Amino acid sequence: MLAARRTKRLPWRENCMERQTFLLIAMLAALLLALPSAPGVAQAARALRATAACDGGDGVYLYESPNYRGRCIKIIGDVPDLGAVNFNDTASSVRIVGDWITSLFENRDYGGASSFFTDSDANLVNNTIGDNRASSVGARRGTRETLCDGGEGVYLYDQLNFRGRCTKVTDSYPDLSPLSFNNIVSSIRFVGSGWTAALYVDQNYGGARSVFTKDDPDLRNNTVGDDSASSIGVSRSGISQADNCNGGEGVYLYEHANYQGRCVKFTTGSPDLRTVGFDDTASSIRLVGSWTATLYRDLNGTGIASTFTGDDPNLADNPIGDNQVTSIQIERAVPIPAANACNGGSGVYLYEHPNYQGRCVKFTTDAPDLRVFGFDDIASSVRVLGSWTATLYRDLSGTGIASTLTRDDPNLADNSVGDNLATSVLVRRR
Repeated sequence: MLAARRTKRLPWRENCMERQTFLLIAMLAALLLALPSAPGVAQAARALRATAACDGGDGVYLYESPNYRGRCIKIIGDVPDLGAVNFNDTASSVRIVGDWITSLFENRDYGGASSFFTDSDANLVNNTIGDNRASSVGARRGTRETLCDGGEGVYLYDQLNFRGRCTKVTDSYPDLSPLSFNNIVSSIRFVGSGWTAALYVDQNYGGARSVFTKDDPDLRNNTVGDDSASSIGVSRSGISQADNCNGGEGVYLYEHANYQGRCVKFTTGSPDLRTVGFDDTASSIRLVGSWTATLYRDLNGTGIASTFTGDDPNLADNPIGDNQVTSIQIERAVPIPAANACNGGSGVYLYEHPNYQGRCVKFTTDAPDLRVFGFDDIASSVRVLGSWTATLYRDLSGTGIASTLTRDDPNLADNSVGDNLATSVLVRRR
């Protein structure tokens, strides 16, 4: 019987293995000690994302010396620790390029004394923050008009209970990114009466939405949710309110024909009538004062449209149709100069409706921009009195698709330039 074979353990090999294990553990420990903590890593990463090279483009520029001299760093977001980008206690001047709002803080994580800026400052020594003291910075796109100054408007906050960063809006935004507020709204507050705001999960007023007419300190219990809003529709047109459809100047939409039923008045456009509960509702329109209103079937001024410069008791006989309006664009009607009055004299006459109906403007000289006459994208028919040649263009300054006419045309829809598309016109005597 063979005896079991034993492997002899060599003392020198055992000691060598122990030394190697010890060295490996020591190296790992040193590496772990050398690594920054998790919060430090996160702050450094955030700082790098919010900074860029000083290339002269839009942003907030910090300089190490007064008068925008010396070493420079561009800020395009929030930086909780300027030390992460080697600029702690260094800033001596700040330059703002484009529409930006910024705050410099004495301590990291936006603590301590601070100074707020909407314009460049060549010397920080005269500010609360002082010279060479800034340790963190908050920056976002915005203007004085978007400051949360207590004035009337819709206030968005990045934290619950109306806390944290804030921006004020008084108009709709198809993308909250330019305000540095995309996917961070947590609460909403209204200052002033008559405001309605709709927050949307997607840009361009898409996806899930929630409509607000009063303060909400916590968006988590709403359809739009917390930190999810990407666009906002804002209107100050109340519905069925005595102080809204009050007979004053504006564009009035009614839910029934002959100006009956619920009513909403506009003095500015609305890219989404859902924000005022009037989507696919309008059946008649009344204009009080000199206005031009264009009604659209789709959001953001798109789709089939009809333009109005006067009352219409029934939208059913218009291209826009009855109960189809989803967005509206309005502007004050531009008075026609006396030289362009449709007086029956020689010239080229543009009309807003087919068959020479509706508003009219006459030309005997070129008009490179019909917006000057309040006639951009409006012409539907042309009358030529006298020996004239008229070329209508879809774009400004006689560019784009065009149609040339030497005689009357009761309907431009069958021409290259098309109906309601002329933006400029060139006229010549023949």
